[in-house]
Amino acid sequence: MEYLDTKMHLISKRTLLVVLGLSSLYMVACASMSPVPTPTLEPTPTPKPTLPPPTPTSLPTTVPQENLAGSWAVSFEYEFPPNFWNLGSHSYGYFVDCPLLMSESSGSEWFWFTVVDWEWMPEHQLPVYLRIGGLSIGPLEPITMDTIAPEWSTIAVLTVLNLTEEDAKLVATSSDCVILFNWDEVFTQALTPGEPFQP
Repeated sequence: MEYLDTKMHLISKRTLLVVLGLSSLYMVACASMSPVPTPTLEPTPTPKPTLPPPTPTSLPTTVPQENLAGSWAVSFEYEFPPNFWNLGSHSYGYFVDCPLLMSESSGSEWFWFTVVDWEWMPEHQLPVYLRIGGLSIGPLEPITMDTIAPEWSTIAVLTVLNLTEEDAKLVATSSDCVILFNWDEVFTQALTPGEPFQP
């Protein structure tokens, strides 16, 4: 009887060891099959569309179209009221998105001018034109200025040259032709096309 108890005790120990061994193997197998957790990333917020600032390009003081050998032109303008500009330095640039003129949209570099309230500044009856390249007395006159008085009237202008009469009419009336005037790296104003003319 004692022999049987001892044998049963040994069998129970072996059974327990086998069960424990199988349990360990099962746990290892399950652990190896469990998916490896992947780190979750915070969703990147989609930026709001903004108007691209002017970037340096080769836009001249006007936009001649060499492939259109015409004699017509269209000026895009916006007139600022007198006393619009605060004293100090101001920057401005142009952005052109007009498939009729160029295959890709393009921006100008930034240009600078200064508004001063000096007593010796002469009275000025004519508006000053803010053009690609600088300031002038007329939309096609030489660029000769970089300083104005606060009470002077200013006009942002970009003139497209060398158009045929037909193309000039298309540019002046097409809603696809957008020219923007940006200033002080914050504000934007769309320019209005004028009537086609022969300079």
